[in-house]
Amino acid sequence: MRNRLLVSLLLLPWCIDLNAAPRVLIPEKSQIDFVVKEMGVPVTGQFNKFEAAIEIDLAQLPKSSAKLRIDVGSLDTGNPEADKIATDGDWLDSAHAQYAVFTSASISALGSNRYQAQGTLRIRNIDRPIAIEFTSVDQPGGQTMIESQFEINRTEFGIGGGVWNEKGVVAEQIPVRVKLLLAPLGQSR
Repeated sequence: MRNRLLVSLLLLPWCIDLNAAPRVLIPEKSQIDFVVKEMGVPVTGQFNKFEAAIEIDLAQLPKSSAKLRIDVGSLDTGNPEADKIATDGDWLDSAHAQYAVFTSASISALGSNRYQAQGTLRIRNIDRPIAIEFTSVDQPGGQTMIESQFEINRTEFGIGGGVWNEKGVVAEQIPVRVKLLLAPLGQSR
């Protein structure tokens, strides 16, 4: 009995660390896309470099957390000239604000694998509160797919200064779509 207790006590920190660690992102099977309407014409793009630390404990949602960090310089619309404009000082200003970051303050269940993360979104070193709804669906092999669609108001973050702020040139609302595939709990890359 004493030996079992000793073994249990020795294994306890390992088990706690394993369950407390954020899930590892599988970047090659994840994506972050957006659509900007310029003069009514949709321009699609994506971010090629991002990382996430997501820990969702369904039994104790108040202990859950999510952090997503996007390298804004990895923006790709398929048009290098447009990408340069989008990452310059009037837009995302990647030279002075390399990352867009979402950090959750709380996560709550909405039912049917749907959740809401309340938190802060930082773009161009400007913080704004945001509520993001997402789904979390188990995949084969213990993986989990997190998906979300939401909009940001670009002028709240100072995105698109100068002539870009003239009425009708670029839409205020930017739809964003996020798909993050997470490795099984306890698996490292």
